Amino acid sequence: MRNEKILVVDDDPAVRRLIWKALQATGVLIYQSETIDHALDMMKRIDFQLFLLDVSLEYENDGYQLAQLIRERQPLTPIIFISGRKEEADIVSGLESGGDLYLTKPFSAIVLKAQVTSILNRTERFLAVNHQQSESILVHGVFKFDKNLYQFSKDGEIINMTSKEIMMMLFFMENPYQVFSKEQIYANVWSSGDMDQKLIVVYINYLRNKIEDDPKKPHYLQTVWGIGYSFHPEKQRDVD
Repeated sequence: MRNEKILVVDDDPAVRRLIWKALQATGVLIYQSETIDHALDMMKRIDFQLFLLDVSLEYENDGYQLAQLIRERQPLTPIIFISGRKEEADIVSGLESGGDLYLTKPFSAIVLKAQVTSILNRTERFLAVNHQQSESILVHGVFKFDKNLYQFSKDGEIINMTSKEIMMMLFFMENPYQVFSKEQIYANVWSSGDMDQKLIVVYINYLRNKIEDDPKKPHYLQTVWGIGYSFHPEKQRDVD
């Protein structure tokens, strides 16, 4: 199973859902946006390994503009255009603006899955080498995780944790802002044995008691009702 992060930018929720259905079985983490501004904001917080862009967003050629902005910030990260515009000039414009591939709508879910897998496989080795040193220390918001020492800190102060708490916190630090079910958390932290949902709740409470300013009003480790949990490491803003 893969665990790369992909950002899908399309203003049509039906298309975003089709892409999610086509790729979710691969294990990639699929993030979604319908605007350029939201996409750029997410890029500040999350390291994506692939972008899937529509050409027409709020305005006619927004996708081309977004591709150029991505290339300025992440010149090596692959970009796939998925567009309803099929003219040769549109395809050329997409490739010239920074796209690695141009697929037209309606698209085959099987072909899309194969193209995404192929591109990720080609770039995986280079990206792994390129990010090897920087990935040894994860920094998100007020939190830092040293993967060499297995130390976790908040605002520069080391927080003592058990081995399972450390592994759970590492999982969240590697995947900020992503929503995970209890089953996903268990599979990534415990990996074996029968899952006990109560165990996940207990450890979430353990973590909140150690990382939250007010564990009774959690800000960093948020509950997403009906789904699971999501880690939001940005500093909580004071309310006047």
